[in-house]
Amino acid sequence: EPNIKYTTAEKTALMQFVQNGGGLFIIANHNNSDRNNDGWDALKIWNDFFSTNGIKANPFGFTFDLANFSQTTTNFANLPTNTILHGSAGNPYRMKYSSGTSMTLNKTANANVLGLVYKTGSSTTGLTGCMFASSKYGNGKVVGIGDSSPPDDGTGDTGDALYKGWSVDA
Repeated sequence: EPNIKYTTAEKTALMQFVQNGGGLFIIANHNNSDRNNDGWDALKIWNDFFSTNGIKANPFGFTFDLANFSQTTTNFANLPTNTILHGSAGNPYRMKYSSGTSMTLNKTANANVLGLVYKTGSSTTGLTGCMFASSKYGNGKVVGIGDSSPPDDGTGDTGDALYKGWSVDA
């Protein structure tokens, strides 16, 4: 969950890292989650990266929506061979957001983008309401999530609201 806007050199380095086979876990958060009051929250930083990285517009095929919602969803894509949804750690069946944002998918920008978890009531084959997505770019792999709570392990800054999203909350 970046808090400071990426420099041009950092954007280029991230793009080249993924393109050359690296993996990138993109974590955003809800609209107006600007932690240091510099006018940039994580979703705006990522959307800026997607649109002004100097290499390719919307390289991964998703952008973050200017939203803020909380919910626990069981609306997972029906992808029985997907190794993220059905991997060695088991099969997730619900995910809890504690103030997050959704993503809009763009298969024209990147045909590899895949919605994995969606807001309750959204189509699991649609392009909107996505909460967790994966994609490929060059030789690399990318996943994106619109809330920092699900991957939170509860060990962050003690002055913040912490969650055990990966093991307890949902």
